[in-house]
Amino acid sequence: MFMKQFMLPNAKAMLFDMDGTIFDSESIYCQAWVDTAAKFNQHFTAKMYDEFAGVRSAECYRMASEMFDASVDMQSFISAHQTSVAQLKIHNLRVKQGFDQFFRQCIDKNLPMALVTSTRREIAIKNFSNTDYLAYFDVMICAEDVKLAKPEPECYLKACTELNTEAMNTLAFEDSNPGALAAIRAGCQTIIIPDYLPIEPEIAEKALAVVDSFAQLTFE
Repeated sequence: MFMKQFMLPNAKAMLFDMDGTIFDSESIYCQAWVDTAAKFNQHFTAKMYDEFAGVRSAECYRMASEMFDASVDMQSFISAHQTSVAQLKIHNLRVKQGFDQFFRQCIDKNLPMALVTSTRREIAIKNFSNTDYLAYFDVMICAEDVKLAKPEPECYLKACTELNTEAMNTLAFEDSNPGALAAIRAGCQTIIIPDYLPIEPEIAEKALAVVDSFAQLTFE
């Protein structure tokens, strides 16, 4: 099926979210939440995960602690959940459609690049272990590098500072509502590639473009 192409404007840097943008990982996180909750005899459905998509893990665990029975030992739950995620990623973590070819083009153009993720650095590094992508990022902004998580713009502003460029001269790639809002609030030209959830109309209208995959993006 033909996909309409979107021509990207010139930019001085590229900023990439990770989960749901580079990797098809949100479905893995969802499954881990459902499976782990069941082991602890708690009601948690795939639909309930909608509120967790794109949200930092620490906040997700706080939200879950309010949803679950008081009898649940959250430290034990967190450990079990993280083990479940790690096991599911071994065979199920895949790169999103079109990303590899697009990323290679960015490398060929010698564009400065930053990874801007709500995931902790240790986990982010593990996610890239079967690829060579990580070596091409000039900057990594992870969960522990900021005080305010997405949808606050701190992570993107920090990435721009470390790349020594203004946000308005960057292209940011996001998949979720919180992530896209963070990039937009920072002043980045934001490309949204929806993954797990639809993008809210008021966020989509503020983006530079909303496309189905990286395969639709072309350079001038």
